[in-house]
Amino acid sequence: MAKNHYDILRRYITTEHLLETPKFPDNIRIVEEYWIQQPFTKAIILENEDEFKNVYYALEPTVSKEEAEIISAIYDDLKKILVLQDISVKLEERGEVLVKAIKRLAKEYAIEFTDNFYSRMLYYFFRDFFGYGLIDPLMEDTNVEDISCDGYNIPIFIYHQKYGNLETNIVLDQEKLDRMVLRLTQRSGKHISVASPIVDATLPDGNRLQATFGTEVTPHGSSFTIRKFTVEPMTPIDLMEKGTIPSGVLAYLWLAIEHKFSAIVVGETASGKTTTLNAIMMFIPPDAKVISIEDTREIKLHHENWVAEVTRAGIEEEEEIDMYDLLKTALRQRPDYIIVGEVRGKEAQTLFQAMSTGHASYSTLHAGDINQMVYRLESEPLNVPRSMLQFLDIALVQTMWVKGTTRLRRTKEVNEILGIDPTDKNLLVNQFVRWDPKRDRHLEVDIPKKLEKMADFLGVSVQEVYEELLNRKKYLELMLSKGIRNYREVTKRIHAYYRNPELAMAKMEEGT
Repeated sequence: MAKNHYDILRRYITTEHLLETPKFPDNIRIVEEYWIQQPFTKAIILENEDEFKNVYYALEPTVSKEEAEIISAIYDDLKKILVLQDISVKLEERGEVLVKAIKRLAKEYAIEFTDNFYSRMLYYFFRDFFGYGLIDPLMEDTNVEDISCDGYNIPIFIYHQKYGNLETNIVLDQEKLDRMVLRLTQRSGKHISVASPIVDATLPDGNRLQATFGTEVTPHGSSFTIRKFTVEPMTPIDLMEKGTIPSGVLAYLWLAIEHKFSAIVVGETASGKTTTLNAIMMFIPPDAKVISIEDTREIKLHHENWVAEVTRAGIEEEEEIDMYDLLKTALRQRPDYIIVGEVRGKEAQTLFQAMSTGHASYSTLHAGDINQMVYRLESEPLNVPRSMLQFLDIALVQTMWVKGTTRLRRTKEVNEILGIDPTDKNLLVNQFVRWDPKRDRHLEVDIPKKLEKMADFLGVSVQEVYEELLNRKKYLELMLSKGIRNYREVTKRIHAYYRNPELAMAKMEEGT
């Protein structure tokens, strides 16, 4: 089965020599080049040796002026033909319909294509009909994390995993940029216009989109920012491998989530809060009822008893369904676990009320540390009373660490909320893990106190709970050593451990 439109396109091309690397000026040096989608697109990292500046060059098949006119004429006629077609949602069938329509038009025009031109022409049709048009190379490049277009006739910028922020060779004029913004928002199932010029949405592939239209709110013109997410969500094993969270903390979180201890992942923008939340939610027991509530879909679980809810914007106030409405409805559905993508309004009070009534609740919050978290929760517009903050059990603090041109995410602190001091009414916080940036290591600075609460709940000793934590730590490390990364497989192994720990561990050790 095809993964994307390039897999379909490869079936129809008749030559693989489609790219010609342009001749760059003498002061431009090629630092690195690699395939994005072979043989159609390449990324070339260039360095301007006069300015010591790197640039990202997206290389696509070149066409002459005459060839471009032919492609444009066929493209216009194709749109008229395809709009009348009842096309299946299957990509393979849509690709077949497109190719047949091109051959039909070529026959009507009495045009014969060379193999090379036909392959290059097909690339542009597939890119524009099934991909993201001019920005498709950036969307396909797995090294690109963020794509940012700041206005008309301004180069698009990206964040590259290896080279950091880079200017690209892609520039959109007013007509192309306005059309691109409309296209992106329509693909997201949202509407944007001069009357309603701001949109936050999720693209069909899970990437997050923020867009503006026109010049009223962004004087430089329409703009968009795409934060790319992996098609498959990161797992606890990925977080271990990348050094974001150590295995011991993940084993602790596994125990905490099993025993319905509520948690919030705190951090600044792009610190990996949602990624971490999504990963640790894979520790939810297999038969538990889960409800997730988000503005834009980002939570992705391999869990059968899961209701995913999304807010709805409305022109009229009565048509709008916000996170507060969804959370109130969720509490009537008797969930075991509630996941709120991010708390930023009055829904915070309801979330903490859910925690106080025994619902395991999880969310993210924009804040730099535990003190900022408390300040934000208690201030407008969240207004959570301090007396309710004690129902939160765990607060993870995430940070983005820039090392050279590389962005790394780290869990900076792991904090337990133990209650409220009766004398000064301050929160009692036990920080038992802290990240040391000098050595890039997580240090155990105290012992987790919540293990005592788990032991009381289970009627066993703290030592027995700690031994179970070590068993789960070992289990997670075995998954890492055996290269088990896929989120479905990781979730399957976690569920197997829930149902029969001894058998699951034995199979893991045997490598089966």
